[in-house]
Amino acid sequence: MNATNARRRRGTNLTIDPTLVSEGKEAGLNLSKIAEEAIRSALRLKQQEQWVNENAEAIAEYNRRIEERGMFNEGLRQF
Repeated sequence: MNATNARRRRGTNLTIDPTLVSEGKEAGLNLSKIAEEAIRSALRLKQQEQWVNENAEAIAEYNRRIEERGMFNEGLRQF
């Protein structure tokens, strides 16, 4: 995260189990940072899922072609 992103943060209300909040604070955890990282991670996963869904047909076609014709370098591999 660069300095510009850090300055553009916005306060938000989240509903979280109060026991988790208490224990997290007692443990010295930065709950805002953890929430931000969890949301960022969830977004990455969602984007990956979306990419796979959008490209499923092309991936299937590529795999079918490899199954039929083999890899271009099959005669060159030494393993």
